[in-house]
Amino acid sequence: MNEKEIAWDKAPDGSVRVNDYNLGEIKQLLNSVGPGFCLAKWNQVTLHLGRGHTHSCHHPASHKIPLAELVKNPSALHNTEFKKQQRKTMLEGKRPEECDYCWRNEDENNWSDRQYKSMEYWALDDYDYISKKLNGNEDVYPKYMEVSFGNTCNQKCTYCGPESSSQWVSEIKKNGPIKVLAGTNNEQWTHGWQDDLDSFNYKNNEHNPYIDAFWEWWPEAYKHLKVFRITGGEPLLSKETFKIIDWMTEHRNPDLEFHINSNLNVPDETWNKFIKKIEVLKDSPNINNFSLYTSVEGWGERAEYARTGLDFKKFKQRYEQVVGMGNVRCVIMATYNIFSVTSFKSLLEWQLGLRKKYNCNPSVRNVENAGWHTRTGKSNLELYEVNSNHKSVVGIDIPYLRHPIMLDAHICTHDLVEKYMIPNLNFLASNMSELRWWNHQGFETYEFEKLRRIILHRLFYNQPKDNPLDDRKDLMVLRAKFYDFINQIDTRNNTSFINTFPEMKHFYDMCEKAYSSERKTI
Repeated sequence: MNEKEIAWDKAPDGSVRVNDYNLGEIKQLLNSVGPGFCLAKWNQVTLHLGRGHTHSCHHPASHKIPLAELVKNPSALHNTEFKKQQRKTMLEGKRPEECDYCWRNEDENNWSDRQYKSMEYWALDDYDYISKKLNGNEDVYPKYMEVSFGNTCNQKCTYCGPESSSQWVSEIKKNGPIKVLAGTNNEQWTHGWQDDLDSFNYKNNEHNPYIDAFWEWWPEAYKHLKVFRITGGEPLLSKETFKIIDWMTEHRNPDLEFHINSNLNVPDETWNKFIKKIEVLKDSPNINNFSLYTSVEGWGERAEYARTGLDFKKFKQRYEQVVGMGNVRCVIMATYNIFSVTSFKSLLEWQLGLRKKYNCNPSVRNVENAGWHTRTGKSNLELYEVNSNHKSVVGIDIPYLRHPIMLDAHICTHDLVEKYMIPNLNFLASNMSELRWWNHQGFETYEFEKLRRIILHRLFYNQPKDNPLDDRKDLMVLRAKFYDFINQIDTRNNTSFINTFPEMKHFYDMCEKAYSSERKTI
């Protein structure tokens, strides 16, 4: 089966639309090679250079890049022997065990990221080449590269850890690791199980052989890239980030989409330095376009609770500053978790307002060319002029939280599902973008699908008809862990979950009851 044989449903710009028809077609195309075949294993890489790890897709756990392989070949950053074996497994018609997140979704008859990622333009164009000409042993250049230069960070988010945040390293050194339900049959480490936190990540001022290999590999790898993204830690606190920006200002890759992650809370001097450099690069012919990605999963003080160190007012102001710059797309990565449930709608409402203000609506440009006014504020023609590199500048991604498992939203009680989770999805569904008239003025189909699969998982994972008292044993164990974890966090941070989330009292009481029950087993 060939990719060129498929009658894709395409947008006017030629891109393959994200919809059920195309997802079905890509699944059939991938499965013609094997039920585990995924183009991301070749064309995507995430590099954690601070600790020398790599993976192709964020779902499988990252693995160590052997220095012995790297000395011989700097492309081992993406082409480790372990990763080559996973590629061969896929080409042999098998499912690699490390990709279990997608297998669970597909076995529940849901779309998985195997389909979403393989349908991306940086992957799909290489389907015929990879599926018909490669055997898995080759060294390949990625088309999508994400790199973290280290874990230096100014925040200590609850679901993060020392591998990605130096603040968590300091926290664990000061107050010790976090273990929940200690001494019971269900005890679990959540933060600080690593043996030596000092050697876990190379520090900013230390010699790092992985960064050396990166800069050796980078000039050639750069020529092949369609998307390059810097993540962290907090990327704007790494000198390598500014070195990359300066390098790209001098070197052309006109097909490249350049992305940077940031929590938008760095010191003013650093932020202003970054804005000045991006003002130059974003309109440069050296790249195709620039996007900024940031993270928040709730609103106001609830968002600050989940992300220790976050100044939400500053976050909101800087986000709006960026989307108002022109030619910069700014996407919120909202990892939906237990702290998101009760204020997520406020986040969506803010996003919706910004879309109507800043996103161009290409569907009515011809109408405006005829002299009609279709919106208040700037016309679509004016917005298109200042945002010529982007179809829309305001966006949201809604991934699923996997760790720590006791922060997963599926542990919430039935009352929270009906009062908040279902209305969250209803609000998003009621404010969708419409291609013929309301394009990019509401939420996109792929954004809706991301939240829908999370909510549906909760609806069928724990159903009132099967569990009317909402006290199933496996859930109560997770709630007991949540209670223990959150009280340890409150003690360390001098915060109060129940004061910040008074609307979750019933859930909190259920968690306390579960915790008391677990302690009795000691």
